[in-house]
Amino acid sequence: MPIIVKEFTWKQTPTALNITIPLSQGKKEKVDLFATDSYIKAHYSPFLFEVFLLHDVNIDKSKCLVKEDFIILDLVKREEQEWEQLEKELTKAEKMKLRQEILEKCQEKAKEEFEQKRIKKSEMDRFTVQKAMEIDSRHHEIMDKRRDEQRKIAMDALEEWRVNADGGGSKGVKIVELPDDKENGVVIEEVTDEKPTPKEEKKVEPEEVKLKKLPQPATPHPKKLVKTPVKSEYVDKKREEASKRVLPALRSQASLEIHHTPRVFPTPSRESARAEEDAWLKNVTLARRATGFVSEDLRPEEQDPEWCKNKGDEFFRAGNYLGAISAYTHGILLSDRLPSLFSNRAATHFALGNFNKCVNDCSTALELLVPPCESNRRARAACVARRAAGLARLGYLGKAIDEMKAASELLPDDDTIKKDIYDMERAWEQNPDDY
Repeated sequence: MPIIVKEFTWKQTPTALNITIPLSQGKKEKVDLFATDSYIKAHYSPFLFEVFLLHDVNIDKSKCLVKEDFIILDLVKREEQEWEQLEKELTKAEKMKLRQEILEKCQEKAKEEFEQKRIKKSEMDRFTVQKAMEIDSRHHEIMDKRRDEQRKIAMDALEEWRVNADGGGSKGVKIVELPDDKENGVVIEEVTDEKPTPKEEKKVEPEEVKLKKLPQPATPHPKKLVKTPVKSEYVDKKREEASKRVLPALRSQASLEIHHTPRVFPTPSRESARAEEDAWLKNVTLARRATGFVSEDLRPEEQDPEWCKNKGDEFFRAGNYLGAISAYTHGILLSDRLPSLFSNRAATHFALGNFNKCVNDCSTALELLVPPCESNRRARAACVARRAAGLARLGYLGKAIDEMKAASELLPDDDTIKKDIYDMERAWEQNPDDY
């Protein structure tokens, strides 16, 4: 259930109304504000401010300001008058009914605004397409106009050339005979404007070209290629040597018996590297035992997550961090529901400089510390603080400061956490680019 805010102040003028609501520290980024002309609600968990105004205000001209410690509402009245009180006197049922009516009205208004925006967007899209088509049509018109102009210029030049060619002298057009055309069987005769003789008038007409077909020469048939054998003295010599060669006689046949010594291979391992493999296994076993913990050496009654946790704590206090990590990891393999195994392994990773693994183990431990209550408050605070230290070592100072502040809320009397927050904020001020 939310906590209803009753401690607020308000003041008014004939045209305006001012409401000041106290805001808890660190809650300004989570304020949920809902305001209409007759109803205002501000929710910042776990607090709730709600007021049904005595008269309507102009919410479109009003303003809201969220400061560090206060929420300030500057409301503009619709009518210039002094209010006797801030809100209406309503029963719980009347408030619920009025709240439902205001919510339905706001939903209808939101739907209308959405529909208007959709219609306006559709009209703008249609207008954009229409303008694009008009621009495209103008471009086509300009291109057609330029093409027609160029065509007219070319036709005028061609007409001018034709006129000059028809009346440019006493002689007409001459067509000169080309030597290459004879090969194609065409002869072009030259025609002039000179007066022909009476005999020639019957054969040649003025300004006319006569084409005469010449007989085509017969195409020669290709000659058939006759293959002539190529003789080589070297080839003949080799053939003669091969015909005179005498092959050796066949070898005599015999049987050979082979007897294998029976051998037994108990394992598929290579005998040549058996000694090296045994030495390697021995060295690995010695190295694992040097860390102080080998799961294979445990007795059946020692296969217990709590025993592994206590063993890891002993290794951690003795400075044997590798053995502690081995013990915690084996305990997690036996049971992954103990948050203390993850939190203690996170502390060991932090001591070794494995900050990424430290952050991951702290997050897993916090997920297992549910539900949050007084009995696990200190454990949750320790995990949050250790995760903040890991994030700070990784360079995420902004996130580390937020995590350390959350740990301070769980343990408000811890001076060490307060000192860490102060040091982190000073470091962040020197390099604010670290997030």
